Amino acid sequence: MERLYKMNRIALRDLHSVYEAMFIRAVTSFEVFLQDQFTATMNGKVTYKKTRGVAVRMTASSSTALTDILLQKRPYLTWLPYDNTHQRALIYLKEGKPFSDVASPERDTMQRITLIRNAIAHQSTHAIQQFEDKVLFGLALLPQERRPAGFLRSVLRTAPLQRRFEFYATELGRIATMIT
Repeated sequence: MERLYKMNRIALRDLHSVYEAMFIRAVTSFEVFLQDQFTATMNGKVTYKKTRGVAVRMTASSSTALTDILLQKRPYLTWLPYDNTHQRALIYLKEGKPFSDVASPERDTMQRITLIRNAIAHQSTHAIQQFEDKVLFGLALLPQERRPAGFLRSVLRTAPLQRRFEFYATELGRIATMIT
């Protein structure tokens, strides 16, 4: 897409839409991963090394019963901000493991990812202000990089070239590995 943009085959707004769409897709896929991993852990369908100390604090008679217990009459569960997942894990899993294995720096990254996602998805004054205050704060950026799409497209490092979108997508994968 960058190549197409440089060749004047697509407009900048279209390139920005691609970055936003890819980011939303990555975050949504991560949320599905969290839900699937949590449910599989609770159902005993995934195993961990004993040294990790992962143990459920309650069992349900069926997958349907577990879903009913987790949902508590809500239509769905929210997994981000990550604190939602962590608090849920503390209730249902001994010491919240493996979800509590995500360390503070990664939780901070998840907070920024959530704020970027919210700024893209909601575009409300509050979501944009949170993005500016908590994601952009202290960063020297060009004016076009101070909006979510421009920020995701901006270069984080040049050798090798890495855009912020690539960094955050890689971080989601790395955090998922910490949980599995």
